Amino acid sequence: MEAVRQVIDSTLLSGIIPLPKKFENKRVEIVVSLNEEEKAIPSLSMSDIDSMLKGSITESLTGAIPQTEKTLDNYRAERLSKYECSN
Repeated sequence: MEAVRQVIDSTLLSGIIPLPKKFENKRVEIVVSLNEEEKAIPSLSMSDIDSMLKGSITESLTGAIPQTEKTLDNYRAERLSKYECSN
């Protein structure tokens, strides 16, 4: 069976996977392998995703960038005009 392994800081998993107290603020090893069960993958609604992220670091980022009707091209043009310098 093929697997991918990586060692990371346990704080990166906060709000994603519940960890025992003794794992907090420690380096942990993540092992990822394929699950070959024949069951269908359940679909997730936005409320499911919101509840999984509740209390995670991503929740603190909500609203950091205001949602506007600007396109990426608008943002790019704005940044270029603001920060370009002519030599």
